[in-house]
Amino acid sequence: MKSSTLTPAELILAWANLGSLLEGSVKLLLSVYYENYKIDINNLKSANAYDHKKGVAHSPDGLTLEPLRKYCAARQILETDHLTLMELVQQRRNAIHAFKDRPIGDAAEFKNSVRRYLALLREIVRRLPYPDGDYVPRE
Repeated sequence: MKSSTLTPAELILAWANLGSLLEGSVKLLLSVYYENYKIDINNLKSANAYDHKKGVAHSPDGLTLEPLRKYCAARQILETDHLTLMELVQQRRNAIHAFKDRPIGDAAEFKNSVRRYLALLREIVRRLPYPDGDYVPRE
């Protein structure tokens, strides 16, 4: 990333990439605990992560950021700051689809969001099971 400025196009792409990373990280966490996830019917329904016709949970892999955020909020899986980050990134990255102007923030906000994502990623990594200590990521 450039020192302090990004063009609007670069910023939109940066948010889109951060959104993909964020979405994938949350999907990983839910997939690891899939057996618990798929039986949490009430929270799945409130997050729009449940297929009412088939009577089953949508796979975490098939969810977008909004139902992932709603589910994590309903289950209290993530801290408020992480949920707020998910919402911000979702709003900013949606500019890639828009035919109307949407706020995209600035380079400083994006850089701060990357730092916040790192905190979320560390929390997710902390919650993942590893076969033994040799596999646990270290910084």
